[in-house]
Amino acid sequence: MIHRHKETRQDHVQQNQERDVRFCVSCGGQLERKNPYLYQCSSCKRTYYISANRKHRISVRLSAGRVILFCAIAAIVITALAMMGYQYYTGRLVVSASRFCVVFRDFLIEAYEKPVAEIRAEDLARIRYLKIERDKKYRFTYSYEDYYGFQDADSFEKTLQVIEIAGRTEDFSPTNVQYFTGLTRLELYTEGWENYVLPKGNELRGIVCVDGLSKYGTPQFFQAVNPDTLEEVVLLGAEGRKDFSFMEQLRGVKRLTLSEATLPDEGLLDGFDNLEELYLYYVVTEEEEAAAILERFLLLPSLKHFYIEGKTAWYITKEQWTNWEKIYGNRILLERK
Repeated sequence: MIHRHKETRQDHVQQNQERDVRFCVSCGGQLERKNPYLYQCSSCKRTYYISANRKHRISVRLSAGRVILFCAIAAIVITALAMMGYQYYTGRLVVSASRFCVVFRDFLIEAYEKPVAEIRAEDLARIRYLKIERDKKYRFTYSYEDYYGFQDADSFEKTLQVIEIAGRTEDFSPTNVQYFTGLTRLELYTEGWENYVLPKGNELRGIVCVDGLSKYGTPQFFQAVNPDTLEEVVLLGAEGRKDFSFMEQLRGVKRLTLSEATLPDEGLLDGFDNLEELYLYYVVTEEEEAAAILERFLLLPSLKHFYIEGKTAWYITKEQWTNWEKIYGNRILLERK
């Protein structure tokens, strides 16, 4: 009797178990029992596993074909995402690299020894001194040290590095200077300074440039100087220049050098109340106007050193020069050559 009773309970549990998994939850098809713990849908072939503790659990057991299919789909999705990520990344690299013209690009690749697209703004900001010249090649002289942090030129020269890049005029863009945001001194010997673009928010203390008049020039170059930091401006080769309106942007400088410029009759340095040193090389004036123009410079309140070289210097008579030495010599060092 006891044996028969146990047999009846097992049959009852098994019948309840079979009722619980009679139909496929995916397609509603009839389930076929494969073994005591495994059922399979007769329609979609989905398999169902019944655990040993008699709780019904649906398995994710798939045929080899379906495994391959799902793996293929997963691979396609992953590949697509990877391609999208790569395109986004390379797109950003292309945009980054496209900022630079051919000459600047080659200079940066050699200076930083890595692809130009990987050169960050922080890298460019490390360059504190930059001189650009052009003869047969573009010559970049640069330093990561501050020019104004050295007391003598010899010590600073030891920090300089030089890279020469072959390139045509059309391969060079002066606007690329704007990315060197850490500059404290910039020297441009490639002519056409008006075409250059200074970095926004720069801390430039000194600018040297060769005039090189250009019909494409823009007066916005000196509008971007920082009046709180700029101390020195050297304007070379200014022969033929008639428009000196840009000088209004330079009234805060302490040292000014002009070469080969035709000095206007009056007003060139009006408002330069902070000017301490003035150097004039081969400037041009009418002989009868030279004394009046130069004495106007000597009247600048902060001037401490006045140097003039060339023909205009000798338009001043010996007597006039001696008189200036008596009047201004106690506060201004007067030199002519």
